[in-house]
Amino acid sequence: MMFGNTLLRSLPCRVCGAEVLWTQNAWRTNGHASAAYVCLNGHVTDPAETRQCPACGVHDTEIMGGSPGARQHRCRRCGHEFEVPR
Repeated sequence: MMFGNTLLRSLPCRVCGAEVLWTQNAWRTNGHASAAYVCLNGHVTDPAETRQCPACGVHDTEIMGGSPGARQHRCRRCGHEFEVPR
């Protein structure tokens, strides 16, 4: 696990394999902008896939599964597992 820069995601971009950085105003829906991971080539990761860890505060998380009512996430920084309602 990488614990250096908290803005870098430990997983590479799914599309091109480039490094991914947490960026303000990167995700836009219905005129609303929010932060999301963006790779060096401009591919944006849906922020719903990288929820903020309630234990350490970073967004370097991944979906581990879930139920119809919630998604199970795991933090790639601290290992904390948590659920987020759908």
